Amino acid sequence: MALASILSSMPDLLQRTLAQHTPDARGYCRECRESSGVAASWPCVTRELAEEAEYIHRGGLPGTLGGRHRSGRA
Repeated sequence: MALASILSSMPDLLQRTLAQHTPDARGYCRECRESSGVAASWPCVTRELAEEAEYIHRGGLPGTLGGRHRSGRA
């Protein structure tokens, strides 16, 4: 994923993204919330992107981490 590769080269933004996109008590992302209160299930797509970026930053190959959204699991 190209965006994960770009994010992997920005460690400050990467760490901030990981810190902000965390689950609340009901299993929704604290950061991905619309003004109506509707929130994305956790892990959200942004969290998975940041996890892949962290994986790449540590030496992993882009596109090899996997994840809930990419593997088709709900």
